[in-house]
Amino acid sequence: MLSKYQEALEKLIEEVHAFGKLDREAFALVFEAVKSNDLEKAEEARRLLKGNHKANATIDMNAITTLALYAPEASDLRRVVTLIKIASELSRIGDYIKTHAKNVRQQIVGEEGGLPVDETCIGFHQSTLRALDLALEAILEEDSESLDRIARQISVEESKCDDFVSILEKNMIGEICSRPEQADELVERLHVMRKLERVSDRCVNIVKLARYALEGGKLKL
Repeated sequence: MLSKYQEALEKLIEEVHAFGKLDREAFALVFEAVKSNDLEKAEEARRLLKGNHKANATIDMNAITTLALYAPEASDLRRVVTLIKIASELSRIGDYIKTHAKNVRQQIVGEEGGLPVDETCIGFHQSTLRALDLALEAILEEDSESLDRIARQISVEESKCDDFVSILEKNMIGEICSRPEQADELVERLHVMRKLERVSDRCVNIVKLARYALEGGKLKL
């Protein structure tokens, strides 16, 4: 039989993982909106993340309650504090995705003939989605070797995202030069894309936090 503390810890892990799954589901919806010019999917993604900050606050409160009731020591304390930090990373990711969903909606409405999509855009979304999947896997993982594997894989996806965004930035700057009358809109789109690139960065942070929770040592984010 699990102790009361172990039950509370498992419940907290499940809450954080479910919180991350909302981010993943919302991003998948935005990706579909991008590929199919589906306005409803972009709106659905925004609705899904509407309670993002409230959910994060609930997780924080539950974690603090766990600390207050059971006063865990050493690795147990580290695990609970790490879950608070992971939830914060997921909340920021949710903010980036909501902004992206809003931008995609505006583009679908404003672009005649639909939203322009190329292989670079598709690749960027695919790598970001893969990074989210790996981060979710890391939250539940309790094996050091498996976390090492996840860390290697997510590093590859994060590097791909950097490369894709560099190409997208170059293309966007070219568009600004050729369509100066739409410069404000294009600059805003570029700003959103740069923020979205941080999703993979924060997924890397989540994996680092998961390893820290399991192994201890020094944490570098």
